[in-house]
Amino acid sequence: MVTRSQRGVTLALVEVLLLTVMVVDAASAQQAVKTKPTDVVPGRADRLFFRHITARSIYYNVPRITSDSRTLMMRQDPRGVSALLRPVREAGAPSLAAPGKAAGAFGFGPANFRPARGALFATAEPVREVARAVQSAAMQVPTPAALPPPAKPAEAVTVAQPAAVLRNRDVLPDRNLDTVKPPPVTAEAKPYDPTGLTVGSFLVKPAVEIQAGYDSNPTRRAGGPGSPVAIVATEVSVRSQWERHQLNADFRGAYTEDTNVRSISHPTFEARAQGRYDVIEGTAVTGEARFVNDALTLPGALKLPRATSFGGSAGVLQKIGPTEIAFKGTADRVVFNDAMITANVPLRTQDRNYTQPGAQVRVTYVLTPTISPFVDLSFDRRNHDLQVDFNGQRRDSAGIAARGGAVVNVGSLTGEASVGYLTRRMDSPLMPNVSGVIADATLAWAATDATTFVLVARSQASETPAMNVSGILSRDVIVQMDHQFEPWLIGTLRGGYGQDQFVGIGRTDQRMFVAAGGTYKMNRNIQLKSEVRTEWTRSNIVMNNFMAVVGVVGVRVQY
Repeated sequence: MVTRSQRGVTLALVEVLLLTVMVVDAASAQQAVKTKPTDVVPGRADRLFFRHITARSIYYNVPRITSDSRTLMMRQDPRGVSALLRPVREAGAPSLAAPGKAAGAFGFGPANFRPARGALFATAEPVREVARAVQSAAMQVPTPAALPPPAKPAEAVTVAQPAAVLRNRDVLPDRNLDTVKPPPVTAEAKPYDPTGLTVGSFLVKPAVEIQAGYDSNPTRRAGGPGSPVAIVATEVSVRSQWERHQLNADFRGAYTEDTNVRSISHPTFEARAQGRYDVIEGTAVTGEARFVNDALTLPGALKLPRATSFGGSAGVLQKIGPTEIAFKGTADRVVFNDAMITANVPLRTQDRNYTQPGAQVRVTYVLTPTISPFVDLSFDRRNHDLQVDFNGQRRDSAGIAARGGAVVNVGSLTGEASVGYLTRRMDSPLMPNVSGVIADATLAWAATDATTFVLVARSQASETPAMNVSGILSRDVIVQMDHQFEPWLIGTLRGGYGQDQFVGIGRTDQRMFVAAGGTYKMNRNIQLKSEVRTEWTRSNIVMNNFMAVVGVVGVRVQY
């Protein structure tokens, strides 16, 4: 039986431990000050407040192995302030060790009292403003009457914006338009095409493009500040000129500068090589290597997180009469670099690194010279380096997608279109699966000798570190029209619609844009370009709504 003296000694040790935590870890002290009215009892404020906060701080921040998820879920604080603390881990999830420590070890310091990611974006304010608000609140203990009412658990989770979502660049429709544009519709336009350099049996086409203008909302958030913007990009296209076999490569590097929001200025580099080796008639070996390094959008961050994706694929293409069977295996690796929320608050991202092996098979049947129906089945597995992320959630998953469609080449209409179903099963029983109907299309139509249309539709399931969100199911479609007023003057009009479903919290974002631009070809090597673009996002969570207008003019030098 515990005596009064034993309780007094225990309480004294707890209070000493709190003072040690507050001295060593300022962030933990700041979190401790914010509490609900029932935590501070008049007449017993000193003893009960310190005892309650010390127990709460240790409970939520010490890495541990949980044994009863139901009990822990009941004890988790649902208030918005508690989102700054580490959430409850899943039952059976192993402990996460701080950098440089073994699993299960514990020490006082920022590594052990790391804020949970995603919670810093629970409001529409920039991250730096939220940090300053927390620091100012830490200077005084609020009275019960001055404290705001607790937020509902669903609201605290739903409004948290996913930080730095990584999307597959190959799936973004806006990046596929240039690859499916029809060839020049008139012979008079060909004198304005670049000739390129012949290097051995390869045709090399280099180009440099400089654009400058103004972006009314470069951070893409509600009420974001505007900024002048400048983009300098260089690209090199390499194409083989062999009668058999094929080897193509594309390289692109760019730097985007936002003068008023320097934190989001960043470089980008992409490289891709594709090859085909014809073994015998009807049999070919295919391969691809890819590399992308880019910054991810994170409004208010002092330093943006960067993601590096690299990998490749190898496969076999076999023709059997009118049937063509293509099989390939893929392997990709995604690595993230840390971001900086403020000068002293890093955003750790090592828990997001993952490896993704996969396989794909496609069977095409040449029904007629103009129509070839096909079925496509793909499978992949995402294995993260850490079994659970810094929010205590397991994110390993397996995805499968099945599509059916047709390749068409009917007069002036070329391309392919398909519909299907995608599902991504999460390993964690507490995380809902991501699934839904998908549609993909790449179609080009030469309506007249001077007017062409391009339609691109893509669907994908994106990764996100947002707490309680399994993934984002995105669907995008873009339509672009090009009109040739003269062989040297091209007008462009495009519009697009996209939808993001945040599986797990019920959030849905709708993205729209319209853009108009023109290209003036001075000669084969120099082009003047301009574009005005307006973007909207409308969400069922109002704070995620925003609008942006971008206008740029530039010059392209190519050979």
